[in-house]
Amino acid sequence: MKTPASTRKEVEGFWDNKPCDSDRSSESYGTAAYFKEIEEDRYKYQGHILDIIDEIDWQGRKVLEIGTGVGTDARIMIGKGADYTGINIDQGSVDLTRKALDVFSLAGKVERCDATSMKYEDESFDIVYSFGAMPCIPDLDKAVEEIYRVLKPGGVVLGLLYNKSSINYHVEIMFLRKAFRHLLVIPGVIPLLSFLGLPRDKLDGHLKLYRSSRKMADEEWLSRNTDGPENPYICVQDEKEADRLFARFDTISQKIYFFDFRHWGFIGHILPKFIVNYLGIHWGWHRVVYARKPAS
Repeated sequence: MKTPASTRKEVEGFWDNKPCDSDRSSESYGTAAYFKEIEEDRYKYQGHILDIIDEIDWQGRKVLEIGTGVGTDARIMIGKGADYTGINIDQGSVDLTRKALDVFSLAGKVERCDATSMKYEDESFDIVYSFGAMPCIPDLDKAVEEIYRVLKPGGVVLGLLYNKSSINYHVEIMFLRKAFRHLLVIPGVIPLLSFLGLPRDKLDGHLKLYRSSRKMADEEWLSRNTDGPENPYICVQDEKEADRLFARFDTISQKIYFFDFRHWGFIGHILPKFIVNYLGIHWGWHRVVYARKPAS
């Protein structure tokens, strides 16, 4: 049986080879144009991230970001006056984020660090921000305890969890993909699905998994169907589970966002925008938690 430590090593290796969003640009790797194209793609489809960032006063605040990707959100927060530190479990994301800050002449510190065992002193930060890394942490309870420790009294955490009560989880991952994975072995099905807008590399990866004839528990099936079939770990939470996770904090609020219509091929692209938005705020994939550490 895998331990959290061994799973963390797998998570580290996965993101080290492919930092989050690093494949979202066709421009020359590490150039200003490369980072700008990734930024445009990220906020075009996930504009709620900018809305969430805009709700916070970053000026002069000591900010810790857990899971920086390629530094896209970091650049926004620094531009709004944050005293920024970013951490990643993998070196690849550290290097790309450092490169992004250097390319745009932005001040900030980016370090390799495990969120479950941070080196920072107690009560070091005003804000902890994490928009994508929390679902990838095998022992997330321990990471949340560390977040609580490094936050100043009255400090806030703004964190993304993946929503268990979502269309993406219940309908797409746990029902449709399980039901239709058997069709991948039929000649011509993968080219057809690729033509309809589904990513060919991921379809090929799932066919390989299917042919391995290895039975997967639901937890592994979820992981292999989020960020690609090679992804070793992902977790999801519903409202009650998120409340339990942040039970030590005050002023807990949760909001739901983001129905990713791109997962549905051409069908998703013809859906009216108001339907996409409605599905997002009721059964979206992003469960965003805002919580404040007690002031005393």
